[in-house]
Amino acid sequence: MTNNELEVLASELPILDDKQDYKYFEEIAGIGSYYQVAWQKKLDGYIALYGTTPIELKNIDTSNDVFEDEEV
Repeated sequence: MTNNELEVLASELPILDDKQDYKYFEEIAGIGSYYQVAWQKKLDGYIALYGTTPIELKNIDTSNDVFEDEEV
């Protein structure tokens, strides 16, 4: 499975240059409980890394956004 840059960046998950404490899917498959938590950047694409600790994503307050009617 190849993940492209748009898919990775749109996921809003961290992009890492090395694996750190995260694990490849093959290393934890079968445990039954994991979250996709990061991407590792490689020369030819990105690899999804997994862990058992969820990460906190930034929340942006959009409650005051005003959208004007657009004419077509």
